[in-house]
Amino acid sequence: MRAILFVDDHEVLARLSCEILEMHGYRAVSAYNAQDALEKFDQEDFDILVTDFRMEGMNGLELARKVHLKSPQTPVIIVTGYGPIDGGQDVQACLQKEDLFPALLEKIKFFLGEATPKREKQETVA
Repeated sequence: MRAILFVDDHEVLARLSCEILEMHGYRAVSAYNAQDALEKFDQEDFDILVTDFRMEGMNGLELARKVHLKSPQTPVIIVTGYGPIDGGQDVQACLQKEDLFPALLEKIKFFLGEATPKREKQETVA
């Protein structure tokens, strides 16, 4: 089972997001700040990191950089309510909180190689 670390200082959002991810077959672990996330990342292996951008102490981009020092292959998705974030090579995607689901599930599937290709429309010749 693929594991996702979901980091957000809004505990209700983090818990609900983890429940949704678990309903879709993932093992989802929540953290409520970057320090907590780093500790969990040291204790367990995660396939992907989803993090809020604005948090007390360390922001999501700083967290992404620290995670990539330990695990450069781990994809990072930043979620924010403040507009697009340019995270350079440390961030693979940035999503708006208002449109979090199903966009987050699509990105996770894409980065974990689980995306199913969309069928091309077949034209019928009359």
